[in-house]
Amino acid sequence: MQIMHTPGGDAVAVMKAKELLLTEVALMAYVAENPDSNLAVRVMRDVVTASEEAERCAEEAAESAGAAASA
Repeated sequence: MQIMHTPGGDAVAVMKAKELLLTEVALMAYVAENPDSNLAVRVMRDVVTASEEAERCAEEAAESAGAAASA
């Protein structure tokens, strides 16, 4: 994972797919044990959303590659 800082002062984490999956699983386990942790719930939601977005992009790329190969 790499942490980058934006000019606005925000931090952005860049992860490999397997790191994102491990983070998602760890957050789900933590939230299951600590359901009142608003921060953990918000972070888990953001991680799940990022994971779904990465999966969607990978599927679109695979479809585009398949369409280009058959053309």
